[in-house]
Amino acid sequence: MNCLKGVIGLSVGVGVEASSGLYVDALPDISLPFGRNITDKGNDEVLKMWEDVENRALKKFRTLFIRQLNHCFKISDIAVSECLICNNKEILSTALWYFMGAELLTESLGSHRINRHTTIDRSRNKEMREELESVFMRELEVAVAGIDVAHSDCIEGKAEQRDLIEFHTPII
Repeated sequence: MNCLKGVIGLSVGVGVEASSGLYVDALPDISLPFGRNITDKGNDEVLKMWEDVENRALKKFRTLFIRQLNHCFKISDIAVSECLICNNKEILSTALWYFMGAELLTESLGSHRINRHTTIDRSRNKEMREELESVFMRELEVAVAGIDVAHSDCIEGKAEQRDLIEFHTPII
């Protein structure tokens, strides 16, 4: 999953560049000083915190991507799933952006890095995390639906399409 490292950045003065142009602290309620306020120890600790958040988020993202993908295709090979993620990271970047925002809020709620800044409004952080996770799931659903799995170089006959029943309303 190294292909997703650095897709989403953190601009809180530490300059973690984003290849997608998406920065987690641009999301609602994640202000510029947010990352620095999680810790009072300076840039090195903020960078370590971001690395931890990114690593956790990418592992969870892969699992949730596979679950969403398997609504339409039966793909049990993790290497194939990771290949699909890497080949479609532009399509998936918005979903990943919201997911990493939710993971950053999770960090602020349950981390040993908690300090006076992160305990001010824990209920608002919980609400915002839930909202970001909800947006993430919708974005992931749309993104996965936009991936052309059947013609992907990753598949080579390794995907079995599920029998989906579709109901169409006639156009009158």
